[in-house]
Formats: sequence, C-alpha cells, structure tokens
Amino acid sequence: MNTPLTVTVKTPVSAIARKRLRILFGIFIFTLLLPAYASSATANNDADPTKIYQMVYSATLDPKSGQAHVSVTLKQHRQLLRSIEFIMPKERYLNIRPTSRIEINGDRVAWKPLREGDALHFDFVIDHQRSNGKMDAQITDTWALLKLDYLFPSSKSRFVKGATSNTSLILDGPKRWSIETPYGVGAGQVFEVDNTGRNFDPPRGWIIAGELGVRRESIGARRISAAAPLGTGFQANDVLAFLRWTLPSLVEVFPDTPKRLLIVSGSEDMWRGGLSGAASLYLHSDRPLISGNRTSPLLHELFHVASGLHSNIGADWIIEGLAEYYSLTLLLRSGGISAFRYNKSFERLAQWSTDTPCIATDRSKGKQTARGALVMRALDAEIRSETGEKASLDTLVQKLMHDNQDITNSSFRAAITELTGAPVRALSDCP
Repeated sequence: MNTPLTVTVKTPVSAIARKRLRILFGIFIFTLLLPAYASSATANNDADPTKIYQMVYSATLDPKSGQAHVSVTLKQHRQLLRSIEFIMPKERYLNIRPTSRIEINGDRVAWKPLREGDALHFDFVIDHQRSNGKMDAQITDTWALLKLDYLFPSSKSRFVKGATSNTSLILDGPKRWSIETPYGVGAGQVFEVDNTGRNFDPPRGWIIAGELGVRRESIGARRISAAAPLGTGFQANDVLAFLRWTLPSLVEVFPDTPKRLLIVSGSEDMWRGGLSGAASLYLHSDRPLISGNRTSPLLHELFHVASGLHSNIGADWIIEGLAEYYSLTLLLRSGGISAFRYNKSFERLAQWSTDTPCIATDRSKGKQTARGALVMRALDAEIRSETGEKASLDTLVQKLMHDNQDITNSSFRAAITELTGAPVRALSDCP
C-alpha cells in the first residue's frame, strides 16, 4: 500500500528565477484588479460576491530545461475552495511545491489551500510522445506547442455550494517569443478564462509560442488565428481561405461555436493528424484540407471544437461518426463539393468499411469511423422521414449539446426516440 506523502514547503521570493518576474508582476496586477474582476463576475453571472474566489494559472516556458515553471495561485476571503485533487503523473510533473500542505499518493496530489488563499508551484515536462512515438507536445530553442489541459492538470475540487471561480491565465517565455492562446495573444498578458457552465475553470485548449508565423481573419463574428513555427511549411493562408467558405455552414448548425478560434501546427516530425481542444485545434501541415475520399480533417476537428460533445462507455464511434459525417456534409452545404461527389464519397466509405461491424468502442478509428459516418447519414434520413422533415440530424445534435451530458449508446438511442417517437431503425446493427 502506498503511504501518502505530506509535503510542507516555504518558497522564498529570492528563489524564483529572474525569467519569472513578469509572471509575478502579472499576478500582482491581477491581485490589484480583484475587486473589478469580482464586480464583473457578479454583473455577468448574477454570482453572489461573497462566494467568488480567484484563481491565477501562470507558467513560464523554458527551452533550456524543456519544462514550464508553473504556479497555481488562489485568493479567497474565506475558505470557499476547500480542496483540489490533481492527477499529476510523476514523469511529467516535477518538484511540486506548495506554500502550505499537500498529500501525494502515487499520481494523485491533494491540495488543501489555506483559508485566505494559497499557491502551488511545480515544473512540467513539455515534450510528450504518443504510442506511435510521434510528438503531440514539444519545446525547442525557438518554439513550443502544447495543450493547457496538461500544463494545468486535470482535477476534482470541493467547494462551498454556490461558490464560483474567477479565473485568469498568464503565460511567458524567452525574450522575443510571441504566444498564441484560445483566450488572447501576448506574453505576460492577463487573460480572463471563462469556461461556460463550470464552477471551476482551469484554462484549456492549445497554445503555441516562440518565433511564429501567424495569420488572422475575421469571419462573421468569429476571429480566427492560424499559427505555426516559422519555416515549418504550414499553409495558414490556405486554412483561412478554406474557412471563409465553410465556417458559416458550421455556425448554422453550431451557433455557439467559440467567438475566437486558434488553429496551430508544429514541425514535420510531430504527430501527423488532427487533435481538437477548447476553442482550438492542432493540424499537421501535411494533412490535406480535403482528403482523397473528400472528407475534411479540418472540418472533422472543428466539429469536435464547435459541438463540445463527448462520449462515455463505448460510444466514441458515435462522436467520431458524427464528426466524419459533418466533415462531408458541411462541404456539400457550403458548395465545396457537388451532390454527385458527396454521394460518391459515401459510396467509397461504404466500400472501405464493408466488413467492419458497428461496435461499441472507446477509441474509434479508420473503418469504424467510416462506418459511423454511414450510420449517421442513414439516421438523418430516418429522422427526416419520421418527423415529416420537421427535424434532422442537426436537430438531434443540437439537442445532445443542450443536454450537456457525455453520450452513451443507450442515451443516444433514447434521444433519437424522444425526437421521432419511433423505434430507431438506423441503429439496428449498432450497440
């Protein structure tokens, strides 16, 4: 049995490296602005001002060590936030240093902040390899690419009922590095974090920093940034041009698509795929905007970003099938492909996945996802038929988004039946 390790550390200001001074200054400025932030939270969310606590997440990217030097700072007038349990695998989270007390048990770190506030410091190893050996997070002498979801680890928190956080993010790096985040642009800036519907709001999404090539575009009410390290061959202008004709069709289905979107890419040797994040996504520079079977890797990932849908208990085939279906359907609706090419694309998906059953899976890939897209097309036709064209797959997806619950195979069926009032034929061979 692992015995929890209790750690108490005092971190003097004199021990903080010079390169973190801007971060500390940002936290100081944020502290001065606390009354204004609290007032804003009250005005915007009808929050009880006596139940607002302040969280500042800050990090300095350090190429020499390959790490980010991270601080999580809490300010509260009484003990609203009682405890946080972080998942911090030892291979990536190093030198965990609180100003009060923590308990470490394996990868779990339980932090019980002081009544008036507290701070937790640690170092984070940025480079990370996937199971195939390719990097999905990396730092070099000239740039860094990673997700805030891992920089600030996943956690469970206990707080007073009705308490809510007012959260800010501060990032810094070497001199002359620029930083792009889903929340805004700039090293040493204080970004307000607002994850709608959450009482505890850690920063999320992709960030890229360093010597970057960045292109920006406004498309309707959305501000799009496409960024990559200089010299990596990422065709940012092509990405923005593609989005100029496809994004309006996406927004029609998903009107809550984030107002700010960040699209990032890395070096040639990084993972050759796409990965979504909060208001952001990663796309390798070699990935086509429209693939050979006319699905779109970019629109596939944008479906995940815009819908925010997640699966549970073997239902990943549903989420991935929806994403692949919409990557084709949005091209058709936006005029990117003809109806003839659209139908041919589904014929090719059917041929490719002929011997692939529709099964429960927590990780849908390749032929399983193709089969899922075919199911979604059949389901769209069934919903339209059962409702006399009053509803469609769009209606179902919007309902699932409104429910704001992880999707399971059973809940998916139940949502369809509720919408159509009839048994679901399109899922007869599916879990």
